Amino acid sequence: MTRRDFAALSSSILLRRMLACLLLATVAAPAGAQLKAPAPGRASGIFMPQAGGASAPAAQPALGVTTPGASAKRSQLVDEVVAIVNNSVITRRELLDRVDEIENQLRAANRPVPPRADLLSEVLERLVTERVQTQAAQEAGIRVTDQEVDRAVESVAQQNRIGVNDLRAQVERTGMTWSKYREELRKQVAVIRLREREVDSKVQVYDGEIDNYLAARGQGAADSGPTEYNVAQILVRVPEDASEAQKAALRTKAEGLLKQAQAGADFAQLAQTSSDGTEAAGGGNLGFREIGRLPALFANAILDLPVGNVAPQVIESGNGFHILKLVAKRSAPGTDPAAPQHIQQTQVRHILIRTGPNMPEAEAKRQLTTLRDRLTHGGDFADAARRYSQDGSAQAGGDLGWVSPGELVPEFEQAMSRLRPGEISEPIVTQFGVHLIQVLNRRETEVSPEKQRDFARAEIRERKLRAAYDDWVRQLRQAAYVEYRLNRDR
Repeated sequence: MTRRDFAALSSSILLRRMLACLLLATVAAPAGAQLKAPAPGRASGIFMPQAGGASAPAAQPALGVTTPGASAKRSQLVDEVVAIVNNSVITRRELLDRVDEIENQLRAANRPVPPRADLLSEVLERLVTERVQTQAAQEAGIRVTDQEVDRAVESVAQQNRIGVNDLRAQVERTGMTWSKYREELRKQVAVIRLREREVDSKVQVYDGEIDNYLAARGQGAADSGPTEYNVAQILVRVPEDASEAQKAALRTKAEGLLKQAQAGADFAQLAQTSSDGTEAAGGGNLGFREIGRLPALFANAILDLPVGNVAPQVIESGNGFHILKLVAKRSAPGTDPAAPQHIQQTQVRHILIRTGPNMPEAEAKRQLTTLRDRLTHGGDFADAARRYSQDGSAQAGGDLGWVSPGELVPEFEQAMSRLRPGEISEPIVTQFGVHLIQVLNRRETEVSPEKQRDFARAEIRERKLRAAYDDWVRQLRQAAYVEYRLNRDR
């Protein structure tokens, strides 16, 4: 499971996320590393997002498969236009087919199926985003050859550890023709190539940025160790499918909590009563961390903040709205900058069930509690991960490999650190869903100064790529003419 696989869960691919879990895996997208160099074989459902703690956005579209569902049987009466995107249209048939696919996959997995109305708005917006990117690739004159499509097909097959003929059989069993599947892949490859040209090629990392990064982490000072910051947060979570009106209401709530905190209200008590974060019961405290182990949005907000103060602005991320307070900071013992760093690594595996409108958190916890009981009474963890996990590590039995401090999102890392080798955690909630975690082993290892710079370069590049990709997609979306012909709340 590379840290890259979560990046492959694109904000434009809701259906393909389900298909990656239940039918055909997707091709991993690029991502960076923090203390560990990028490893092409690892998935990344719980690795630290590098842009503010949000669920990791896609660095590129996923190469997946969509199924036509009942499209061939739909009446012409329902094939009306539901949205206009520049010079093309999205029809009701396309929208309903996409929703059909999600519902069919959920039923096949014996999972609850939400009301159709709850899916329409989210799916339509994702179709619009997909269409905008595909049009941009066409306008840029990008052409994908049959040979490139062949390579994409082989990549999907290899990712699923099956042959191309088996892949074709699976696709055709869903009702999609092989030629249609290849054309869908062709569009996705074109978008990937456009992104590589417009985003990836323009992102550079300079030596000065690496120096600043290492200095912030305390990896360049012999007389003092890295400064560690204890930050507390109040999170007002924004659902993934929230409307603009809902977002505005939740922002207003966050602004009100910020005013209370600035006026002297007890921050820990506010967090306990009002925060949606998993650390709310502890007063919102995230614990002492080096600046490089904080989400970038948090680090920027608290770096120059006096101890005891509340950040002056509400911080917005993909999770929602954050009110931050710098509770304390301290210096760790100094180290020789020329000496290798010694760190403890953990070999860990997990099973992930994603949450969202199609899978409530309570139901995911219930399912994993039942599964944990089976595993603690002799069940095979790796086999269960291959069957049930909705993460890119599933094919590897949930194995994340050896991970270093700071690589994983805090909730996962904290739960992992409490486990002895062989133990299985209770269900753990993170921004990505609900997990069962098993620690396999621990070891001490060293990271040389040269490797530290390599890791820093990869980390900085990944952060810049994520920000640049988000900006690029946002600009494409804002520049597009989009007219909705459907009430997206129905």
